[in-house]
Amino acid sequence: MDSQPSLPTGGPFARSALLTLVAVGGMVAYVTVRPEQAWILWLTAALIALAVDGIVRGSPAWEGDGAFAGAVYTVLPVVTVVGASLFVDHALDGYARPLTAAGGALVVGVTVFGEYQTVNYGSRMYGAMRLVLAVITYLAAFAVYAVVFSLDLRLWLSAALIGITSAALSVELLRESRLLGASSILVGAAIGVTLAELRVALYFFPTDGLLAGAILIIGFYLATGLVHHLLDHDLEPATLAEYLLVAAVGTATVVLTRGVL
Repeated sequence: MDSQPSLPTGGPFARSALLTLVAVGGMVAYVTVRPEQAWILWLTAALIALAVDGIVRGSPAWEGDGAFAGAVYTVLPVVTVVGASLFVDHALDGYARPLTAAGGALVVGVTVFGEYQTVNYGSRMYGAMRLVLAVITYLAAFAVYAVVFSLDLRLWLSAALIGITSAALSVELLRESRLLGASSILVGAAIGVTLAELRVALYFFPTDGLLAGAILIIGFYLATGLVHHLLDHDLEPATLAEYLLVAAVGTATVVLTRGVL
């Protein structure tokens, strides 16, 4: 297939910009309107999901078949909308709330454009956009983890929400290995169960939302990274040791930093 143009052109870029405006309106309204109106957030997320599905199906490289073929491309934009909005709503006050929510909406727009560009594995923008989407995936996961941990939820519900979010976002990351369909769902479910178990384990330690979110994101990074290398058949002892060392150092740094603060 022919590569997509390296510079953003009318169609996908204009549509991504339009969706950014929709996200700005919905996310800013959610964090500013009082009393809180949850329907604003869920309506915004639904509109983004429907629009992203239509955008990726409009790609010349689209080969999906079926009503839910584009669902994997909608996960990250939706989680970014929900995660960023909830994080701002719980963590910030004053004028920082609408400003940060608007910044989160800009990230949503970048995510939408990235999803379109990564439909075509031969696109010249594929590598750069996959990197951007990976970074956004981990940031969105952290936002959800921190908020869910901070809420006064039953342990099983908190673990379930973290597990479902992890499973969904891991499927987005695994697209780089071109693993789609039932196989990606099974692998994502395994990662989701692992993160849910880690959430249960954190119940027995005195942690706050930010600390727990950081530890969970390290666990998510470790799980998705190892699975990615397994799927690419290049997981070697040195690579495994590197991931474990990064996870250990990262966890120790987070714990010590939170302890000092």
